[in-house]
Amino acid sequence: MARIEAGHLRVLARGEAGLAPDAIVGGLVVDRPGVSASLAAALGVAERGVPTERTVVAIDGDDVRTYHLTTPFEREESTTPIVRAEVDQALREARNEAARRAQAEVEDDPALRGVATARLSDDVAGVVLDGRPLESLVGYHGRSLEVHTDVSVAPLVLSGAALATVASPRRRATAVPGIYAIARLVAESGIADAGIVRLGADTTALALVRERRVVGTRVFGLGRDAFALREQTRDADARIWAECVALPLAPRDGPLPERWLFLGVPETLTALPNALAVILEEARGGAARIGPLSPAILSRVFSDVAVHGDDLVAVGAAAIAAELYG
Repeated sequence: MARIEAGHLRVLARGEAGLAPDAIVGGLVVDRPGVSASLAAALGVAERGVPTERTVVAIDGDDVRTYHLTTPFEREESTTPIVRAEVDQALREARNEAARRAQAEVEDDPALRGVATARLSDDVAGVVLDGRPLESLVGYHGRSLEVHTDVSVAPLVLSGAALATVASPRRRATAVPGIYAIARLVAESGIADAGIVRLGADTTALALVRERRVVGTRVFGLGRDAFALREQTRDADARIWAECVALPLAPRDGPLPERWLFLGVPETLTALPNALAVILEEARGGAARIGPLSPAILSRVFSDVAVHGDDLVAVGAAAIAAELYG
């Protein structure tokens, strides 16, 4: 549970409950009754008798997409200050245009062609006026305006199953991609350039942050469980995993970042970040900084309870649900 206080996210409480290993596979809820019961138990602990008004579910899967789109505008009166009504109109038009372009991307995606999908969110990730990123446009002068919008889409079977587990007449439920949620929180905490990698049980999710914006996300079906019974080939497997992490993001907007932050990597699997360090050094021509993503890094979050690395995806989702970014 969390709320906004003075431009920061205050985490009020947390809850957790056990879950059968095969209850969720590749982001898809397989055992709906079991997952619903576990979520209800965790929510009961976190709410402490004070029910929440909104619940957000963080989901990741091979076919979850987040499109990072830019909509340009040219102002006719560049010498006049921008007013609130002009901003609202630009953001509304940018969201509509981004939604249209995201739908076109879905239709052209071979993995999603013919698949019923749902739009999870359309968040304004930033505004730029004459090349200057700004927190607010009101009162500024300029001609060339860019609105960056992030549109998230998931197969309906995936998002619908996830939302069904928290369905309640007393709370509004939405879903967001988990890797986007945590990467957005990293970016909004002042980290300008970084790669974020989350190792799950059966998937790996990664995101790329550039100039304090999330510019790329990806999920592939190789997680902790795949390495559990392959100790003899772990180093070779780690190399393949590291190539899967680095290669999809390599063509995006310049060289791979120097800094990489990890979630969900146990001590028994340090071969994975070590292998990625080698790949990055080869690609960058220099050493990379790789380490765990800890709550202390997230400057826009403070907490009344102990928050661990495994909690940070939920914290990122809560930040979106609470509208921390305006």
